[in-house]
Amino acid sequence: MKKIAIVAASAVLALALTGCNKAGGSSAKKGGSSKAALEAAANGDYSKLKVQKDPATKKAYDFGGLEVVVFDWWSGTETPAPANKAQEDQLAYRTYLEETYNFKCVQRGDGWSEHPTEVANYCITGADDARIFIIDGRSAIPGYTQGLWADVSKVPGIDWTDKKWNKAVNNVIPGYTFAASDPEPRACIYFNKRILKENGYDPDEPYNLQRDGKWSWATFEEMLANLTKDTDNDGVIDQYGLAGFNSETLIPALLGNGTSLVTVDSNGKYQLNFDDPKLIESLNFARDLFSKYQIPQGEGANWDYFKSDFMNGKAAFYDNQQYDSNANGMLQDMKDDWGMVCWPSKEPGKAFTTNTDNMNVIPAFYSQDKINKIMKIYDLWTDPVPGYDDPEAWKESYYTNFRDSRAVDETMQMMRDNNIGFIEWLLPNFNNNYSRISWDWYAGTQVAPQQSLEGIRNELQSYLDDINK
Repeated sequence: MKKIAIVAASAVLALALTGCNKAGGSSAKKGGSSKAALEAAANGDYSKLKVQKDPATKKAYDFGGLEVVVFDWWSGTETPAPANKAQEDQLAYRTYLEETYNFKCVQRGDGWSEHPTEVANYCITGADDARIFIIDGRSAIPGYTQGLWADVSKVPGIDWTDKKWNKAVNNVIPGYTFAASDPEPRACIYFNKRILKENGYDPDEPYNLQRDGKWSWATFEEMLANLTKDTDNDGVIDQYGLAGFNSETLIPALLGNGTSLVTVDSNGKYQLNFDDPKLIESLNFARDLFSKYQIPQGEGANWDYFKSDFMNGKAAFYDNQQYDSNANGMLQDMKDDWGMVCWPSKEPGKAFTTNTDNMNVIPAFYSQDKINKIMKIYDLWTDPVPGYDDPEAWKESYYTNFRDSRAVDETMQMMRDNNIGFIEWLLPNFNNNYSRISWDWYAGTQVAPQQSLEGIRNELQSYLDDINK
């Protein structure tokens, strides 16, 4: 295995642009174009833009007609027609780039299940075309340990400090993985405003705590304790603080205390981190959330009963992922009003979300010259369209998904600013089994975290042994 500390994960749905781009990233600006040229470009006239020059030749880039295929598992075999003005402008700008620098770039895909095999076979057997592969946790580490990914860190003419680069993705395997896009928010906590108000809280209390830097493990658990109660004095708890998903709580609980299940030693080997006191503290915190405040599973209920229980107003908080609030997410049909905050850390004022964004890689078997060309083509192709540089523009597509603007202006902004990757999801076999540590959290179990860890230690170690070979 190569000796490099793999920081953590992130992924990027690669190159689909929605017109929501950060300022200062376009090749037009990097090329030193005049203000008049930039204004013209913002109106669709790119002819006055100053071209970028190859540092080796000091002349405008000319890629000799090279066609690059960005290969994913969802795009199919045809490029869809633009569906709105932003996509029309993106297509026009990319056409200008392709004609100016003499290249072609398209995005194509196969199926999700066969994608890792397709990537590995191509990178091992080789071919004459030019590809960038979008990969996820199924391929990242196996491909890296086999030497299948090219080192792109030294490609000339790439400004890796540009705001367009997804830092979390670039740091998964530094120098090898990359992506130009915004991080995709993941772990979050939803709350029922009606329940909060009926129990004496400001219905926006979680927002206020988060805004004021007071959102923490302690304030979260205090609210859960106050909201788990017998409301009709019949001796039976009928209102719960949490309708949670243990598998979605495990990693945030660890990250919120600066720990993990796995570490990477100085030789680049993966080691279990089970003896870290912070790990045990985090697991105790998470177990308490479920054993004390979680709504129990009713007889005959499905495994995901907690989702409908939150939807039906039976619990104050629900933890899962941000996609539940998307336009087609389940929360759009919820009767009660709701809000969304980040996961709290143990220490106040350090709210965050997790990151499992897709990554881009270039096959290592290409010549260095070809790697340089492919990487620079991607750099050009993913630049923001002139006129779509408003750093706040990304918010517009989210506002309609939520019941209030604070979920976007405050929580989503924090999620973008504090997007944390983690090693566990990248490790083959390990990534499908570590969540079993959280199976003993529910009410009625008396299993200590140390016992849960020991029960799965040998199995998880075997997966790391396979990776470390």
